[in-house]
Amino acid sequence: MNKTLYRADIDGLRAVAVFSVLFFHLHVTGFSGGYVGVDVFFVISGYLITGLINAEMQRGTFSLKAFYLRRVRRLAPALLVMSVPVSIAAYILLKPEDLRSFGLSLALQFVSLQNVLFLSEGEYFRGADMKPLLHTWTLAVEEQFYLLWPLLILFTRKVTFKVKMMLIGAIMFGSFALNLALMSISPKASFLLLPSRAWELGAGGLAALLETKVLFRSCLTSKVRAILAFSGLFAVLFSVFMFTSETPFPGTSALLPVLGAVFLIVSGIGSTTVIGRFLTLPLIVRMGIISYPMYLWHWPLTSLLRQFKLDPAQPIYAVAIVLMTIALAEITYRFVELPIRQRRWFATTKPLLISTGFGFVVLAAFGVHVWATDGAAYRYAPVARSLLTAPMFARSDRCGFVFKALHPRDQVCALREATGVKRRVLLWGNSHADMWSGLFYDLAKKHDAAFYLNARNCRATTDHEFCGVQVQQNIFNFIDSHEVTDVVLASTWFGGYNIPDDVFIKQINDVAFKLAKRGVRTWIVIDVPNSNLLDPIDAYEKNPVNPQFGNIPFSEYMPLQQREKSFFDSVAHKFSNIRIVDPSVDLCSKVNCPGGKDDKSWYRDAGHLSDAGAAAAQGQFLPVFMSQPDAGY
Repeated sequence: MNKTLYRADIDGLRAVAVFSVLFFHLHVTGFSGGYVGVDVFFVISGYLITGLINAEMQRGTFSLKAFYLRRVRRLAPALLVMSVPVSIAAYILLKPEDLRSFGLSLALQFVSLQNVLFLSEGEYFRGADMKPLLHTWTLAVEEQFYLLWPLLILFTRKVTFKVKMMLIGAIMFGSFALNLALMSISPKASFLLLPSRAWELGAGGLAALLETKVLFRSCLTSKVRAILAFSGLFAVLFSVFMFTSETPFPGTSALLPVLGAVFLIVSGIGSTTVIGRFLTLPLIVRMGIISYPMYLWHWPLTSLLRQFKLDPAQPIYAVAIVLMTIALAEITYRFVELPIRQRRWFATTKPLLISTGFGFVVLAAFGVHVWATDGAAYRYAPVARSLLTAPMFARSDRCGFVFKALHPRDQVCALREATGVKRRVLLWGNSHADMWSGLFYDLAKKHDAAFYLNARNCRATTDHEFCGVQVQQNIFNFIDSHEVTDVVLASTWFGGYNIPDDVFIKQINDVAFKLAKRGVRTWIVIDVPNSNLLDPIDAYEKNPVNPQFGNIPFSEYMPLQQREKSFFDSVAHKFSNIRIVDPSVDLCSKVNCPGGKDDKSWYRDAGHLSDAGAAAAQGQFLPVFMSQPDAGY
């Protein structure tokens, strides 16, 4: 059977996939699970690529070189055409922090590793709006798959069909098992990485291999194909309309759209069904044919529109984005993608590789430039530069991506390990502890101390399941096993955790008692001022021409400070090992609390200090790292 035969219904399925993703990103009502369109694309890719490779191997014409060159010809031109204007727009519109991230994602396109970058930067469903190239994580996954999958098919070309299916099945099982394991450790890793997604592409590949068997095709009676088509469409549409961004995904949930896509593909083998005929309607097929450039264009348009303070979900803008996406996709397909695929342009390999290689190198160089210059911060005057780059110079990644990947179950990381030292300091708390960790590292290094940080974004209290009793106990076990001498408790304290004050007070007293019983010196940090008026980005946007650091009256902060000080003083009176640290002594005057000083922004947002802000209060933390009796203990 000739596996290279064109199937219009698969293009129709591509259309379903791309519009699902597009409508999800535009928050169109009902498409809350439209992100599963990506899973459908993965299945289609696995099916088509495997079928192509297998057919060429049977004919004895397969060549890895030719295969990879076809991938370049198919994917690179449209990606370049999208990336160039988007890069120009990003340079003009994005603020330094966003442009810096953009630059790195642009540079990594050259080596198809942008999905790893997006994993290190944060969750897919949060903080995505300002990343115009976020959607290219799927291209990285597919390109990584294209690099490895042909080698597997080539390696198994001489084994029996049964052995080949068992080997591929084992790889898929391992990939799916990894997907499930990562869901309890790092769901975003399961979402973004090839090893946990390979089973989806492999599912399409298995369908392509089964299709070559007469026995399998003979089982596909008209009734069976009708059932498969209906079940497949139902599974895909149910996922699109019923899943949400809160659905644990991929996990077991991904089985539904993946199996749905496989069933729809298999139902069209050899003949067609009612659903297959619907998928081959000319307009639907056309949308499928241009689905790749549609996918490339839709997200940059959506993301960059937000730079004008416009909401893409508003009907007028959503319609405009859909129309622009289709128009740009049609232009890209007709005048770039199709002529190159048909070899009307770049008929031979050398000009194609030189042109695309040059394009990607230039883009990568631009990306490295804006990354190395802190998002081209030179575009702004000194105060504006300080305000806009403050988020870059602030601790917010806790123990770091590498530690979390290698030690997903550890509750404490060593930011500075040292032996034979007098002070072993653990900083314990939520993000309002993490913001001090850069300063603590410097102080630990200067005073030859060991320094540790709790790995989860948890206060010392047991606020919810993620920060439960077992997490707390594991940290106490670490304190015991590592002979921690000092524990610094820093967090947001009252409010925001939906637990009554009396429960919170009881838990703090319990933690203080356990630390006192161990003889651990304990330092409790009063939280810093918190106000939108201190947010550096807000301060810039209020007056871009002549920006100034924000500030709040000290009288506005004083009630919070006094409440926390009064409570923690009462705890300190019960336990001789406790001292209170008040950073506002250095961050505020008796009149106000400024957001920065001397061209240095002290805040990275409304409530978290930048590294410069933490350094401004370093005098309050020196006693933690000094072992002399007159230094605080």
